[in-house]
Amino acid sequence: MPLQSQGVIARLAAAVGVMLIAGCNPNPNPELAGPAPLSMQPPPKHIQVRLASFDHEIYFARGAKTLSATQAAGLMNFLKASGIGEGDSVTVQGPGASALAAVRQAAVVGELKQLRIDAASGTDTKLAVDAVRVHADHAVATAPACPDWSKPEADEPDNTTSSNFGCATETNLAAMIANPADLVKPKTSATADGGVLANGVELYRSGKLSKSIGSNSGYSTSGMSGGTGGSGSGGSGGGGSQ
Repeated sequence: MPLQSQGVIARLAAAVGVMLIAGCNPNPNPELAGPAPLSMQPPPKHIQVRLASFDHEIYFARGAKTLSATQAAGLMNFLKASGIGEGDSVTVQGPGASALAAVRQAAVVGELKQLRIDAASGTDTKLAVDAVRVHADHAVATAPACPDWSKPEADEPDNTTSSNFGCATETNLAAMIANPADLVKPKTSATADGGVLANGVELYRSGKLSKSIGSNSGYSTSGMSGGTGGSGSGGSGGGGSQ
């Protein structure tokens, strides 16, 4: 075979070898690969909020209009065991439209109000004549499964988040939240009025509001350590008798 033909064959063989090697390593520069696909990134941590419902029935004695001491204690134990508290949705249900049923419902609503629980009234015609049911919906916050070290903490060019990212924040919030239902539907702050507070500051700065707490300022100094009430000698405000 001529030397020229042998050279051509050798060059072709070398080219085929390079192509085969490149096929085995489709991305020779992993640092230029770009971000990892979304399916490979760990999912974000979230608090799961579920609604738990509880019922407690109170059976009144014939003709009774108020709760007995035993029934009141049983209602308190029910609230404590179920975790029902201020902010939960509570309904007091009666058997139907009768004057006695309405009085009993009002008695239970009043008992709940003393426990700082606001309850609405409702009707369930399937209830026994002498029964009143307390129905409560209580939101429960469940923290994510943490800590989560399922993703290896190795150097990577993709710069994706750690599998444990967000664990501390979500776990602490789930433990501290007073009413988990606020995580689903926050309460409105209709009572807040920044304008009223700002007006007081403006009055103070403009001199229309006295900067003294003496007797002529309209402020009471009773109970303040060292106060003299603004006038008089001696007194009981810390001046002592001469």
